[in-house]
Amino acid sequence: MKAERTIAEAARIALDRIGKPSSIQEIHRKIVELRLYEFNTPVPEHVLRTEIRRKTAGVERVDLSDDIFFQMTENEVYALMKEPTKRRGTVGMKRIQRASDKEAIIQLLTSDSVGAFREIWRLLFFAAIVGFKNGRREPLGATQGGEGIRQDSFANNSVWHGTLYLLGIVETGKTDVLRATEEAEDDRIRIFEEYANGGLAILKQEFETSEGNLDALLTFIHSQTESASSRTPDLQVVI
Repeated sequence: MKAERTIAEAARIALDRIGKPSSIQEIHRKIVELRLYEFNTPVPEHVLRTEIRRKTAGVERVDLSDDIFFQMTENEVYALMKEPTKRRGTVGMKRIQRASDKEAIIQLLTSDSVGAFREIWRLLFFAAIVGFKNGRREPLGATQGGEGIRQDSFANNSVWHGTLYLLGIVETGKTDVLRATEEAEDDRIRIFEEYANGGLAILKQEFETSEGNLDALLTFIHSQTESASSRTPDLQVVI
């Protein structure tokens, strides 16, 4: 599948075209004008600000990126770094892995015949919610070749980080998982990956006994939203 331009890449191009330090609103307008990125969220400027600040020098966040592309010239006004650089000792760069034995169901559900998931990251997020709802968390075992999916691919989903933290708290029963350390990030990502793997296992079983099309997926989603669950919090099953 064709790789999408990331939000940060779109922002860098937009700032370069603007030619001066700019606000989030100005950067967003330029991205839309040049059709650099499609924001599938009701709060595009919030998502854009989050991604830019993750890659801005001197900003304190728990989800900082290792890459630094931007700097603030004044409050909420951003400019391009003369040369991109690396941030040391930060989290947020661990990639999301998927089990190699789930590749067939992943390819099916991201294919044109189903048409619900345009990118694999969307399917993994959906699968993680399915896995959580059904209490099915499975270690990955062998993983798909390559380096996995970059976390900033998930950034177009405004609840990505919140869901990651919430799953971590529910599973561990502690707030330590929220810390900005490599160990805490490893825990958060592992929990998400294992719930996604469990959800994919459920989807694999479902599609083994049904036609692999959009109607079958919609029927499955309906069954999930209608079924009662004693698990809390009540995370809605959404794509």
